[in-house]
Amino acid sequence: MKSIKDAAAETGISEQNIRYYEKQGLIIPSRNSENSYREYSDENINRLKMIRLFRKLDMPVSQIRRLFDGEVTLGSAIHSQIRHLETEKNRMEDAIRFCEKISESQLSDLDADHYLIEMENEEKKGSVFSELIDDYKAVLRSEMKRSFSFMPDVRCDNPREFTDELLKFARQEGIDIVITKEGMSPRFEIDGVEYNAYRTSGRYGITVHCEMTHPEDYIPEGMSEKKYNRYRVISIIAIPLLLFIICNFWVFREALLSEPEGWFGLIIGIILFAADLAFIYYSYGKNFRG
Repeated sequence: MKSIKDAAAETGISEQNIRYYEKQGLIIPSRNSENSYREYSDENINRLKMIRLFRKLDMPVSQIRRLFDGEVTLGSAIHSQIRHLETEKNRMEDAIRFCEKISESQLSDLDADHYLIEMENEEKKGSVFSELIDDYKAVLRSEMKRSFSFMPDVRCDNPREFTDELLKFARQEGIDIVITKEGMSPRFEIDGVEYNAYRTSGRYGITVHCEMTHPEDYIPEGMSEKKYNRYRVISIIAIPLLLFIICNFWVFREALLSEPEGWFGLIIGIILFAADLAFIYYSYGKNFRG
């Protein structure tokens, strides 16, 4: 057992901050029965080092507490912090750009109203686009959670192998899963959300597919189902549409020049693109209707 002075020396955290983390419930040192001095175990020291690491990453104390209490996983806490830091980075970059616009050198010459109005106008201009981007990102994250797949190391020819490969994949991805039903069509949960799994055999081997049992219930908070479905359509057809435009650039060019061969090629391209969309709809039909 170590004194608070020894704990501070070993962790690089001041005695004042150690006491603060104790008040926040992040650590619970024992007390010496004779003098009631705090005594810190190796587990306390390790936890203090983790606190120092997370605080250096600017993670809020409240989030660290949730992490230690098991309310969130390390993976989800880190991903959440990355998003927070990215937001802060963008905010700071915007602030730097606006600072560069301030040309006055004397405080008495500063026209605060002018800059406040300009700042509000820029915020209004960016708010709609920013909202669209945030919504689109939320839908993409949701779609990634609705269904995902991976190639296992073995064929998963029996329930035991299937379970082992699911757990192995979860460890590699930093996901906490709970197997609720073993079998060749196993079920499991991620953060309380139920999934079904099945396998398919293809040209490159076995693929394990995992899908939410009730994907219709998983819509980002604050987003209507109508808006969510609209963004889902965009997210699924965006890549094929982009590839279609890139691959048919010269066909479009020839068609615009009224060359018969160009129009013929454009029609063929549209037919192929429609077939591609039909294939996508067939492949993801359950998700669209969900």
